[in-house]
Amino acid sequence: MDQFQKQSSTQHESHSTVQKQEEAIDCWRYGQVTSAPLNVRKQPSLSAPRWNNVWPINRIALIKPAADGWYETLYRGEQAFVSAKFVRPLSYPMTDRIVDRMFFMAIPEVGRDKSIYFNGYNGKWCHRFADWLPMHAGMPKERIPNTSNCGAGIVWFCTDAYSSGYYFQNAEHKARMIRAYPELKQIQPALTEEEKTYIPAPGDYIYYRWRNAPAGVNVSHVGIVWKATDEEVFTVEGNVNGQVGLRKRSLSDPCIVGYGKPNY
Repeated sequence: MDQFQKQSSTQHESHSTVQKQEEAIDCWRYGQVTSAPLNVRKQPSLSAPRWNNVWPINRIALIKPAADGWYETLYRGEQAFVSAKFVRPLSYPMTDRIVDRMFFMAIPEVGRDKSIYFNGYNGKWCHRFADWLPMHAGMPKERIPNTSNCGAGIVWFCTDAYSSGYYFQNAEHKARMIRAYPELKQIQPALTEEEKTYIPAPGDYIYYRWRNAPAGVNVSHVGIVWKATDEEVFTVEGNVNGQVGLRKRSLSDPCIVGYGKPNY
């Protein structure tokens, strides 16, 4: 955790000399939830309908002033509002890089063990967390897979116009996906040169298929790449033993299916 925090702090310090950073992102800034549970509403009013779940204490969110006593924010990529009484504005400088914002905002989420905190979904939630993180940092919802199904997430990266591509890391995994999904029939089963040499970038989606996965399971899990070295990849993932967790794996791990690259 200390290393994760150090990386995020360094990213923000590198932007501290940039002038008028708020103007570049339409006056958004960071705020942190000071009381739990915090209702997230669809209008700046206590009588307005709520979104389908609450925010936990210490969550970091994008905020900007709205009506008196309210901040505008984002929920599932949509306009939302929270009471200013329960959100403390932070002094960290904003950056216009969504990926930098993602990792700063992920820090207090490590250890959370309730899927409903991540856009109010129940059930399998590794992909819901992966989608929540960029949306929470300001990524338009049309530019991520926005699904609970890991196989559908890979199909999205392979086929959607908003995607910046998908990079399979194992020919066996690639062939399995092509067999399972008619949308991928046009893809050549052999790894391309780009796939063979691809090094994951911060913000990429990393998909896995576990060694003990049943034959009918094409993809087991997904996380978000925090950084990669020449040999290892470091990630933040939802539903790791039931909570948000940090992981590192060898880049040559045969469980890695590949990497989806959002157009940040």
